[in-house]
Formats: sequence, C-alpha cells, structure tokens
Amino acid sequence: MSRSTLLYVGMLLLLGVGFEGIRRVGNRLTPPPHIAGQWSLLVPSSSSSCPLLEFAEAEKGSLRVDQSGRYLLLAFADVHHTRLHARLEDKELRGSGPSTVPCAANTWLHVRGRLMSDHLELSLSRSQEEVSAPATSTLVLSAIRPSGSESHSLASP
Repeated sequence: MSRSTLLYVGMLLLLGVGFEGIRRVGNRLTPPPHIAGQWSLLVPSSSSSCPLLEFAEAEKGSLRVDQSGRYLLLAFADVHHTRLHARLEDKELRGSGPSTVPCAANTWLHVRGRLMSDHLELSLSRSQEEVSAPATSTLVLSAIRPSGSESHSLASP
C-alpha cells in the first residue's frame, strides 16, 4: 500500500470514530421542554404607585414566549411592552431585563419561575440595589396556555 492510501484510510477511520463519539454523547442529551407560544396571565390587582408591570385590563394579561433551546424571550403584553431574557434549566426559569415602567427607569426586573405540568408560575422583582425606584413587592403571576393555542411538539424518531 502506498503512503497516500494509508493516509486516506487513516483519515476515514478517524472520521468514523469521531462521528461515533458525537453520536454517543448526543444520545445522552435531552432537550428542554418546549414552552414557546402564547400564554394567558392571571394578574393580581396592584395598589402600588410604581407597579412592576402595568396591564391595560385589570387581572388579565398575556405573555408571548419565544424559545431557542434553553434560551427564552418573555414578551409581556403590558402597557410598556416589557421584554425579559431568561434561561430554562430543569423546569426552572431565571432571567432579567430593563424595567420599562417610567417611574422605575434605569432599574432591572428579575424573573424567576417554574414550569408545572400545564402552567408557568412566575415571580418578578425589581433590583434592590437601585435607590431611584420606589420600593415594590414581588409580583407573582400564573400563566396558562389558552385553549386552542397548544404548541406543536416535535415527535422524536
């Protein structure tokens, strides 16, 4: 056998071993749950002079979740169109983004949440170290998927 033939066979063997290693590692990975789509929010009434989120309709709101793997973009349908970036790991959600409420300009909103079987429990709070914003409590929201807007799940092979 010539050197070029040995080199060619060696490269094919290395390629095959590499693909098999990637396949074995990939088979152990599990994707995060698919939560992208439209969600209905149950919003508690607020008497705060500087709320965390301001909804046009009392006790009703909506949330759009855009998802790329474990990375999320939470877009609230509030008066100020609040958008928060978050990360989903083991059904736990954490993220933050700038507050869009004028009375709390230059502060950050933090979101924590948990995915239950058919709904999301979200907890929003404002940065404590920010002194310019009035003190607010934590806002707890419950989100459910409206009927007829179920997300399409991909079937695995």
